[in-house]
Amino acid sequence: MAVLSVVTLLTLALGATAQASWKSHIKNVVVLVEENRSFDTLVGGLTYNRNIDGVLGKPYCNPVNVTDPNSRQKVCAQPKAQNVAEDDPNHSISGVNMQVFGTWHPDEAKVAAGEEKPTMNGFITEQMLTYHTDDVNRAAEAINYFTPNHIPAFNALAENFVLFDRWFCAVPGPTNPNRAYLTSGTSHGHGRNDAAFDVSGLPQRSIFQQLSERNITWINYSNTTGFLPDAMFYEWTAKSGKALTNVKPINQFYEDAKAGKLPRFTYINPECCSYTSYHPPSPISMGEGFIKSVYEALRNGPQWNETLFILTFDEHGGFADHVPTPVNVPAGDDLTYTENAPDGKPMTFDFKRLGPRVPTLLISPWVGKGVVQNAPAGQAGEFTHTSIPAFLAKLWDLDLLTPRVAWSATFENLITGTLRTDTPKTLPEPVAW
Repeated sequence: MAVLSVVTLLTLALGATAQASWKSHIKNVVVLVEENRSFDTLVGGLTYNRNIDGVLGKPYCNPVNVTDPNSRQKVCAQPKAQNVAEDDPNHSISGVNMQVFGTWHPDEAKVAAGEEKPTMNGFITEQMLTYHTDDVNRAAEAINYFTPNHIPAFNALAENFVLFDRWFCAVPGPTNPNRAYLTSGTSHGHGRNDAAFDVSGLPQRSIFQQLSERNITWINYSNTTGFLPDAMFYEWTAKSGKALTNVKPINQFYEDAKAGKLPRFTYINPECCSYTSYHPPSPISMGEGFIKSVYEALRNGPQWNETLFILTFDEHGGFADHVPTPVNVPAGDDLTYTENAPDGKPMTFDFKRLGPRVPTLLISPWVGKGVVQNAPAGQAGEFTHTSIPAFLAKLWDLDLLTPRVAWSATFENLITGTLRTDTPKTLPEPVAW
């Protein structure tokens, strides 16, 4: 048997101590998944840290007609996004193909081989086609961005905690497939918000089932109207009775946070899509008010010193982002999805590409102040929605739900050994414009 050196033994001991340390700090995880905003348009204009890979200092433009190589007219991102977007951009998978590749039908074999690359220059074209308009100012809402003055609450959270600037949505498509990937590591071949999500029709094992199997408490607090909260996507939730015991209205969250009765895992669904979700036509100012209320409930509750709050967005919602989307990533399973593109021709997707970047924050008294986390270091994968179940697997010694979860980068290295006492008790008031 080989004899380990003193240095090796010390290194192993320190590594084990560090792992035990970060796990001991986080007893409760809270996840709030807002709706339909890309990184560039929501936070690409933040100025507090020069390391943010946004739109400042490097003009980001799209041609008006991405399908015409001779077209010279362009629309460039400007700091004048509206509180209420006039139009809701297309965010179907074929629509995102146009935004990312400049065509509804990228050659997936060439994409996989690196011969056809994401150009991120079709957002204006897609917006004009979707809304049958020649008004470039109207279409520019898909690429215009917010300033810190527009989003004071979100800006304050970013200034005080950790902002990821390379966190991609799991699917280059709409809400529910992304939410399914976040909560189960796959959408089971669903590429649109179809009826299965409304009748607890997904058969795969989810994080909610996984936690129950390990007797780890969880609640899905929901502000939804007209559709099911994310935990109820799954057959298991309905058949096990957990839909009755573990899905509760949002007002219960505030009561539980105040009383120190939040479960080990809290998952929050916002209202969608008219008031507090950020999804057009939700006003940005009301979305700001909602995240402010959730943060302040946690910050001023008795469980704050053992809480990690993850705030993200389910998908980019068709809003522009300049960073190319990753390709050749593991899918959650071997199922594919087919839809007819706007030209009437079918396109098939195998879930081996990620969607555009979305804003994501890591909020806790155990993380650094004003940190901007770029690409993951020392890990093969990317930060994406399945990084959340991958992190939970490490935190609570769970198995990895799917190949996508196993591939995803995690962020436990951002949890420090120092309990901060300078985290703000309140956030700035939202503004309407």
